[in-house]
Amino acid sequence: MRDIEVYHGRNIVSNDYYIEHFKKQGKDVKKFFEETLGRKYRYEINRESENALTMAIEVSHKVLKKSNCTGKDIDMIVYSGMLSEYVSPTSALIIHSAINGKKECFCHDMNVNCIGMTYALDLVNRYISTNPQINRVLLVGSDYLTPQVSPENEECYGQYGDVSCAVILERTEEDCKLIDTKVSVNNDFIDYVRFPKCGFAHIYDAPKEEMYVKWKSFGTWWIDGAIENINSILDNSKLSIEDISMFCFSQIAYKNIVTLREKIGISEEKSLYVGDTYGYTGTTSPFLVFYEGIKTGRIKRGNYVVFCTVAAGSTHITSLIKY
Repeated sequence: MRDIEVYHGRNIVSNDYYIEHFKKQGKDVKKFFEETLGRKYRYEINRESENALTMAIEVSHKVLKKSNCTGKDIDMIVYSGMLSEYVSPTSALIIHSAINGKKECFCHDMNVNCIGMTYALDLVNRYISTNPQINRVLLVGSDYLTPQVSPENEECYGQYGDVSCAVILERTEEDCKLIDTKVSVNNDFIDYVRFPKCGFAHIYDAPKEEMYVKWKSFGTWWIDGAIENINSILDNSKLSIEDISMFCFSQIAYKNIVTLREKIGISEEKSLYVGDTYGYTGTTSPFLVFYEGIKTGRIKRGNYVVFCTVAAGSTHITSLIKY
C-alpha cells in the first residue's frame, strides 16, 4: 500500500442540525446520536455540484500527486461504492478518463456495500499475485448516502458523511503484504435492508418514498463472528493481539467499537474511532481509521493492521495486512 488519500465535503455539520430536524417530528434522537452512534460532526458535500463520482475523481488526483504518479502509471482502477453516479459507463472508466489513464488498463466497478473497499483490497491482491501485467492499482472508494435515506428515518438520516478514499497498491519486493482474509455471511437478515425499497424495476412508477432505503437494524450479531475470524487469522499467522498496531473497525456505531475493545482487550489507541468527525462513510469507513493512524504516527511501515467491517444482508469481513 504505497499511499492513501482522503477527500471530503467542505461543509461541517454538527448533530444540532439533525437533532432539531427530528425534534420537529416529535423524536428525541440526541442520546442515540451521541451515545450509541457516537456522532458529533460529519462532512457534507455541495449537493448541487458534487456527488460520489466527483469525490472519487478528486481523491484520485490527490493520491496520484502524493505518490508522484500519473494516470499512465496505473495498470488497474477499481471503484467501490454502493450507488455509482452512473451505471454506464462505469465510474472506474470515468476516473480513467479524468486521470488520463493508459490504454492497457483494467477498469471495473464493484459493489459489496459497506465492506466494499476491504473486499476489494483482497481482490486486488489476488489480481497482482496472478497477473504479471498488473503492477500498480488505483483503488477508490466513494459513497454518497444521505440523499438515499428518508428524512423521517431517525436510524439513518443524518448519520452519514460524504467522503472518498483512494489507495495506490503496487507490486513490491519489500516485506509488506496482505496476509489473510475471512468473510462470514448470515442470511437471517437478508430482508432487513433494501435499496431502493421498490427495486429498480419500479423506479419510474414508484412514489419517492419507495425510492429511499428500507432499513431495519440487523443488530450486532456479527461482532462475535468478527472476533472469531480475528483470532483465527492471528492463530494461523502465529501472531497475537499484542502484535497488531491498529484495528480498523467499521465506524457505523461507537458502541460496537467499545464492545469489540472490551471483548478483545485492546485500547482506544489501537482502535481509533473517527465517526465522530467524518460521520459514517460506508465503503471507506475502516480506511479512514487507517488513514488517520498513518497521519498520527500510530501506524508505521512494518506494522500489522487488521481491517474489520460489516455490510447489510448481512456479511462481515476481516483482513490482516503487514503495512
